[in-house]
Amino acid sequence: MSDHDMLDAARTAGPPIEEAVRIFMLHSETFAESVAAGYRDPFAGYVAGRGGVLGEASGVTVSSVFAVFEPTFLAALWEQGIAVRGASGAAELYWGQVAGFARRYLAAAEGLERIAALGEEITATTPAAGLPLYAGWRTMPLADDAPARALQVMFILRELWGGVHLNALTISGVTPVEAHMLGKGYQYTKMFGWPEPFADGADNKDRYAEVEQTTSRRMAEILAAALDGDEADELARLSARALASLKASVPG
Repeated sequence: MSDHDMLDAARTAGPPIEEAVRIFMLHSETFAESVAAGYRDPFAGYVAGRGGVLGEASGVTVSSVFAVFEPTFLAALWEQGIAVRGASGAAELYWGQVAGFARRYLAAAEGLERIAALGEEITATTPAAGLPLYAGWRTMPLADDAPARALQVMFILRELWGGVHLNALTISGVTPVEAHMLGKGYQYTKMFGWPEPFADGADNKDRYAEVEQTTSRRMAEILAAALDGDEADELARLSARALASLKASVPG
């Protein structure tokens, strides 16, 4: 497989992996489980759960890792969240929520064992330097059953992709608000705690395109170090099918 083909595989695999995990993270059932577990604000459950692998860090530290949230907003959610069951307890709860969500809504997807196996090949060979959330989640124990394990591996891969993207974004000069507005738009920018009015990022559109290119190029290198061309294509294909199956199963 040529470098260009591996780049295409990275660009094809990344979006369905990101979206499948995002569906879990932002679904009303996940939020309801967080409330039932004691988090008054379900978004605090998300922040403490996802960031719990960083350990008993300060809100300032965690906001620097999450990077694209308004720092004061994120730090407040973190402090509220870890007050419930600590950082490690939040991460363990969240990991169980990932598994449960997959068992309910991903079991009908094909190739789940292969998604997990290919993903584990990637995580086994990819260094964690500069990728703190990926580093933390990579150490968490994986479930034995195929649906749960597949979504957990996709979760780890999402943190890998996201970490690479955030590193590229940080050095680009594009602000988080501009990145949100150029990416997913107004609602995402608001959800991440930023105050209005929002800069539309038009002046940095080319720079943001370079961030996306840098992310894809680095992920292509990461895939190439772990998989051959057929395996990279297989991961992309099966991830897209898993996303389609998940979307067909998950209640609106």
